[in-house]
Amino acid sequence: MDQEKKDYWMNELKPYRFRIIWTTVFFLLALLLLWIGFGKTLVLLIFAAIGYIIGKMRDEDLDIYSLIDSVRSILGI
Repeated sequence: MDQEKKDYWMNELKPYRFRIIWTTVFFLLALLLLWIGFGKTLVLLIFAAIGYIIGKMRDEDLDIYSLIDSVRSILGI
């Protein structure tokens, strides 16, 4: 696909990008629930979240206390 066609489709789909992203995420979550069950999916999501947090700490050079503060502010605690 050349750059002109790619730019065309990116501009056409831009108003719907979050609908496309979230529909895809929840579709994949539903497939995981059907294929491996609730418990295994929950464990998989917990490990993915832990991996994301560790990666965020390494990327942004955060310590554990600033991470806890940011999570607390998101949760409103």
